[in-house]
Amino acid sequence: MKSRLCVVIASLAAGAAALAPGAALAEYPDKPVTMLLGFRPGGAVDTTGRLLAQGMQKALGQPVVAVTKDGGGGTVMASTLINAAPDGYTIGMGASAAYTLAPQMSKLPYKIDDFDHVATVSIPQDAIVVPAKSPWNSLDDMIRDAKKGNRTLSFASQVSAATLMVMAITEKTGVKFNVVPVKGGAVGIQQVLGGHVDFTWSGSGWNQQVDAGTMKAFASMGSRRNVDYPNLPTLKELGYAFEFTDTFMLSAPKGLPKAVLAKLTGAVKKSMTPEFEKALLSKMKLMVDYRDPEQTRAYLHKQYDVVAPLVAKLKK
Repeated sequence: MKSRLCVVIASLAAGAAALAPGAALAEYPDKPVTMLLGFRPGGAVDTTGRLLAQGMQKALGQPVVAVTKDGGGGTVMASTLINAAPDGYTIGMGASAAYTLAPQMSKLPYKIDDFDHVATVSIPQDAIVVPAKSPWNSLDDMIRDAKKGNRTLSFASQVSAATLMVMAITEKTGVKFNVVPVKGGAVGIQQVLGGHVDFTWSGSGWNQQVDAGTMKAFASMGSRRNVDYPNLPTLKELGYAFEFTDTFMLSAPKGLPKAVLAKLTGAVKKSMTPEFEKALLSKMKLMVDYRDPEQTRAYLHKQYDVVAPLVAKLKK
């Protein structure tokens, strides 16, 4: 009896010592971090994530292991991420549309504020593109020709935001579109080059085609002009009431300890070196666009509100 009492007292003393101020605790991270990538290998989000993982690995002092979890425009990754432990050892690289547009288009198990959004990392240089042999030299040319011939234009759409874009064009011009869903921007470009559709929108991959002279770019649906293509107007500049920049961002399960969130955010900032920026531009024509957790959350809510009216009309 006496020996058992001694064991209990010793255990309690050990527990108290562990909880005492200054007690040694494992510092985050003390093991590898898993980064879920919401899109297929080789794309803009995947490239951003893998480059970021290299930089974060140096900053954190632990491996950051990239794991592909693609599907549903990033919603498969987000739906997986929300169920992970909020300890900083599972993070997810995705696109803002998965948090702002997708939940409005279909029933999903999450909302914007069901995550701790760590940082915004990059944005695409996007464009509406047609084949180089097309008779049109501008978006206005294409719309005028369609109206004159009373014809329906075919459009390869890889994301819901692009479908909303042509809907906004229809609202202004009356021109109708046959929207052909495709899996990824590369497939959309193939559809255009193969003559199967009239045009497409792409966040990456179109640059090489335009530079090679096989495609022509008409406009961007971003909020500002592309750095590498300053003569390319935005849809807003052309008089269309639509803009959407699908930012590429790092998120985590809701409930991260403040110190862990701060360490992850700090690792992202340290990763954004001139070499990182140069690699994004050279590999995918992506631009660095850093936002901290609060700025990222505010941007997501703003984007949600911008597309909500069009989503409501689309559902009708």
